Amino acid sequence: MKEIMDKPNIDRADFTAAVEQFTYLHETHQIDLGQKIYRELIPQKTPGPGQQYAFEVDLDKCTGCKACVSACHNENGLEEDETWRSVGFIQGGTSANPVIQHITTACHHCAEPACMTGCPTKAYTKDETTGIVKHLDDQCFGCQYCILKCPYDVPKYNKKKGIVHKCDMCIGRLTAGQPPACVRACPNGAIRIVLVETNEVRKNPEGFVNVPDAPASDYTYPTTKYLTQKQFPRNMVSADYLTVSPEHSHPPLVVMLILTQLSVGTFGAQILLKKLMSVELNHLLFPLHAWIALLAGLLALAASVFHLGRPLYAFRAVLGLKTSWLSREILAFSVFASLAVIYVLGLRSEIMSYAVFLTGLIGVLCSVMVYRDTRRPFWDNHGTTFKFLITTALLGFAMSLMISIIYTNIIHSPEVSFLMDSFGRLFVILIAGLSTVKMLWEAMIFYFLKKDDGNFFKKTAILMARPLKKYTVARFAAGICGGVILPLMIFNVEINGPRASLFLAGFSFVMFVSLLVGEMLERYLFFRAVVSLKMPGGQLN
Repeated sequence: MKEIMDKPNIDRADFTAAVEQFTYLHETHQIDLGQKIYRELIPQKTPGPGQQYAFEVDLDKCTGCKACVSACHNENGLEEDETWRSVGFIQGGTSANPVIQHITTACHHCAEPACMTGCPTKAYTKDETTGIVKHLDDQCFGCQYCILKCPYDVPKYNKKKGIVHKCDMCIGRLTAGQPPACVRACPNGAIRIVLVETNEVRKNPEGFVNVPDAPASDYTYPTTKYLTQKQFPRNMVSADYLTVSPEHSHPPLVVMLILTQLSVGTFGAQILLKKLMSVELNHLLFPLHAWIALLAGLLALAASVFHLGRPLYAFRAVLGLKTSWLSREILAFSVFASLAVIYVLGLRSEIMSYAVFLTGLIGVLCSVMVYRDTRRPFWDNHGTTFKFLITTALLGFAMSLMISIIYTNIIHSPEVSFLMDSFGRLFVILIAGLSTVKMLWEAMIFYFLKKDDGNFFKKTAILMARPLKKYTVARFAAGICGGVILPLMIFNVEINGPRASLFLAGFSFVMFVSLLVGEMLERYLFFRAVVSLKMPGGQLN
């Protein structure tokens, strides 16, 4: 065949003859295609009890050529901007003796995969025989929560299909006795498939994915083993260690979180109002408070559907109830909305009012856990719990006060002064106090700008102070206006006539709108300024 191909001009007959000759030699095993070499890169037996397949990477052989990336891309028919395997690098040492090391990484097929436990639709499964973590495309409805949960930035969202998908270690090739595409493509044999003991992974997690600047392995217990004979300097970090860029803002989630907390807060404020108002005033204001709280809650649930890549499959959301906080959040708010509808439409007992509020509060706490469970430092702390609960109270008080003042201005009974004496001044004091405490808490993030290292909180502070500066300024301006200045003005207004009552109605409306805008911006920054966990250099594809 070589003699034919070396001819300067090849006609169709010659080419056909060459193909036929090559086919004959291949079928009669007269050509060594290196299959023995490839077979040595995969186990010669299937995993036994307590074992699973895992990647093993020899860092000393990896040159960063990205042949593995291209092979994976072609094998799985990925979109142009999609990658299931990436090659980044870590760097360190001194100017006189710099050290650079390439890191090839894909799914680590963890012993306890966070993507699987977090998925609300059970779209992930860990194969009992091979240990490979598979994604079930048909089961996925595109909520992308697994992307937030995975500390290695493995699952990738496909906008065209509206689902997430990921590396499955080329299970079809392994089943046929062939190495995965990335293993076969590496010219230096830096990647191979081995068998690991899952008990060893759990007992000695630091021995796996043991490269500088990688996330802690005691969260998901990854199974990839990185080997090297080198002694890395202590200052080795990801090449993009000091690089920061805003994350996705997730607008539907911003709206959903704020409106659910507003709704729950308004129902909670109503319980307090029953203790502070006369029976007559309560009967007058209750329907308006309840209906607006209910509509806010229903609007929040409707907004959340727009976050899904395949919203028609939203009914699958509670399948992961046993392990997923997202499923629990969805169930809690569904129960809350159902009880709220029953409560507003007729069953207005005191027990029912507490049931509505408590189920809503459980939903808010589930929302907290949805984000804390990702282990992202900016989210996984008591500040998230504090902020979500304060937002619930703030918007509940502000909404109730605004509705009450505007409504009493319309019907002129009772007088606004009576309403302010009953509960209005108490509410504005609570609003001013809670707003001040919340904004001081949020401002504490900027303390980390003084730190010398590039920890996660400093990166968040940099994001808020630089690329997201205008949103940060707007958030605090709206918060101070609606949460401090206007409440104090309302508290000190002398209500001595219809004009003063109208001014008070206007102030209460602007106060609520400012608070709502401020809380929306706070939640926008909550998503955009978080720093995600990932493999070192994983963004340098």
